Parts: sequence; C-alpha cells; structure tokens
Amino acid sequence: MDYSGLYKKLINTRKKLSRKSNNDGMLEKHHIIPKSLGGDNNKKNLILLTPREHYFAHWFLYKMNNGSKKAKMAYAFFRMCSNNPNQRR
Repeated sequence: MDYSGLYKKLINTRKKLSRKSNNDGMLEKHHIIPKSLGGDNNKKNLILLTPREHYFAHWFLYKMNNGSKKAKMAYAFFRMCSNNPNQRR
C-alpha cells in the first residue's frame, strides 16, 4: 500500500478546503511535517483536520516511515489515541 501517496492526497485535498478556524474544537491542528521529523510551527506546516482525518494522517505517517522515524511516529500515534483532557474526541 502506498501510505506516502495516501498521506499526500489527504493533506492536499484538505489544503484546498482552506479551513480557517478550529470550528469550536471540532478541528485539530496537524503538523504536515511532524516536529519530531524536523517540522516547525510555521503556518505553511500546519493544517486543520477533523479528528478522523487527524487519526488517519498519523496512521499513514506511522506506516510510511522506517527505523527511528517509525518509532517516533508510533509514539505520536499512541499519544494521539490516549485520552487527553485538552481534546474533545
């Protein structure tokens, strides 16, 4: 399966939606290039996703990486699936 292609498609289609607000907590900020892989908080590296889209984005990131990058993405995915009082999912 081409997880890298799926990730790019998800990000590119959501960029076209031009979401501007978090819709009362129903959208979540996602780093297109994760901070743990060299990304930053630059506006061009952030996108708003629904919780479901955000889940799949992290699943794709986990599946498309190897070695230490995969371990970092596994940790991020695990943290995302954990309960967090700052999230409304």
